[in-house]
Amino acid sequence: MPVDGGVALLAATERGLCAVRLGADMAPLLEGLRADVAPAELVRDDGRLARAAAVVADLAAGRATLEAGSLPLDLPASSFRRRVWDALRRIPAGQTRTYAALAVEIGAPGAARAVGAACAANPLALVVPCHRAVGSDGRLHGYRWGLEWKRRLLAAEAAEAADRYASPSPAAVW
Repeated sequence: MPVDGGVALLAATERGLCAVRLGADMAPLLEGLRADVAPAELVRDDGRLARAAAVVADLAAGRATLEAGSLPLDLPASSFRRRVWDALRRIPAGQTRTYAALAVEIGAPGAARAVGAACAANPLALVVPCHRAVGSDGRLHGYRWGLEWKRRLLAAEAAEAADRYASPSPAAVW
């Protein structure tokens, strides 16, 4: 599916969404997915993924959506990775956390590098927003889909958050 600045490939099992990959072209994303799930058979079913695709499109545009938390996921992981990914999902759109702060949050101070490795292993771009993790110096460090994607996603979220807070809510208008 097209998203701002590129394409996103979504994949699901019968249990839920198992992959969201970002790139410039669909062909390498599909080739990588085939290699990762071999010998499983891939079957295209855009209708089944329509809701997830809409959520991913919103997330790619920087729009926070509560629906992201209600998507069924098929996300096998170690307990450490699961804690990291859960912590990432609690970071509000438009904000970031350092790898070290995430390590402290999950009860593993000193495990900032392991948090970074968990981010790199995240198969669900945007849905598990590992782009919101930054280095202790506040700079962008690594992103499975490339630093340009990370910059774009953070900028889109920041712009959306700024618009949300700059516009008066209907209840505040007289």
